[in-house]
Amino acid sequence: MGALAAWVGAALVAQVALWRARAGGHPGRELSARRRIRPWLAVEHAGLALALLAGLALLETRGWGPGRARWLGLKLGLTLFLVVPLEAMHAWVCHAWIARGLRQTAAPPFSKDLARGIGMDDMIRALAAPLLGIGVPLIVWLSVKHPF
Repeated sequence: MGALAAWVGAALVAQVALWRARAGGHPGRELSARRRIRPWLAVEHAGLALALLAGLALLETRGWGPGRARWLGLKLGLTLFLVVPLEAMHAWVCHAWIARGLRQTAAPPFSKDLARGIGMDDMIRALAAPLLGIGVPLIVWLSVKHPF
């Protein structure tokens, strides 16, 4: 549960920092914020990876598979086909594309890589907000209630 809290908490801290930086409308503030939130992004992605590994280890120690219970199959499906692809793409954009763009950009205007990476980051976050906003509570509910 701590790893999940780190995942969600770090994502929220990073997003709020970006919103505040963009509120001023000055690209230099966003560039500075992008550099400051890099450790938070590392915590976000490491937290999810740790949570997934802990869940996998728990399944292995109990000897459970996807066919054990319908609620478990649904939970695994949501995790594998919703959470993992969104967060894997976000991690790649942040740690490869945006990181390369930050190395190329000392001051505004943004390099082509950075501008494209920021656009991809915004798109992924816009998709992730409603999808994970519904999916993660459903996954938690399935874990707690075991409805079927």
